[in-house]
Amino acid sequence: MAIRKKLKASTVPIILVTDDLADKMFKIFETYYEKTNYEHFIRDLRSKDKVILLKDTAGDIRGFSTIVEFNLIINGREQHIVYSGDTIIVSDFRGTSALTMEFLKNILKAKIKNLNKPVWWLLVSKGYKTYLLLANNFIEYFPRYDKETIVEVKSILKDSTDILFPGCYCEDTGIVGTENNEHEILKSTVAPISEELIKKYPRIKFFNDINPNWGQGEELACIGRVDLMLGIVHPFKILKKVFLKKKSNKKIK
Repeated sequence: MAIRKKLKASTVPIILVTDDLADKMFKIFETYYEKTNYEHFIRDLRSKDKVILLKDTAGDIRGFSTIVEFNLIINGREQHIVYSGDTIIVSDFRGTSALTMEFLKNILKAKIKNLNKPVWWLLVSKGYKTYLLLANNFIEYFPRYDKETIVEVKSILKDSTDILFPGCYCEDTGIVGTENNEHEILKSTVAPISEELIKKYPRIKFFNDINPNWGQGEELACIGRVDLMLGIVHPFKILKKVFLKKKSNKKIK
């Protein structure tokens, strides 16, 4: 049985990310994306507030996720947005919960600091796995196959993407396009969608249907409401998954 490799996650202000560290992050990034551009990557990185770094037991960087936060006024009410940008983990280290738990800490801190206003996690998804992180863990999220996106959320998505990707968001489709913007493309081997996945999982089918050009770099704008209950529900899901895996491994032995 393969031993799952361990990672340690930490959140670092972007101002503390050295040029050498940024270079290492880009090398990981270009391993899994096509049409990468170093200058664009660095410019995008420096526009963020902080980055979650994933390191192995030797201290080498094995993944990361960038974060920026901002406020919007929608229908006279302030909304707090936590946007996660470029996210990647070296394939040998995938399946661990380090990134998920560290990101959970970040969004819960944002909610605690903004108890008097709605807090949302915003992401744009090139691949179905990122979409499932939202769909499988948030109670209130959009877009989704079983519920229409509410008007307020449509406004939040439009105003947020107008800030992050000026001129690239289509309200009718919910897609952030590639025209007049620099988008990397996931390599075809990273997260392919098979007919089997489409038939078996309604959420994957929905993602593929609503964003049929994901393979060309188009991204689905997604959003989920941050609730303090996430601090209870999500760790429980992880513990349940670990327990079931251990139980399955015992049966194999």
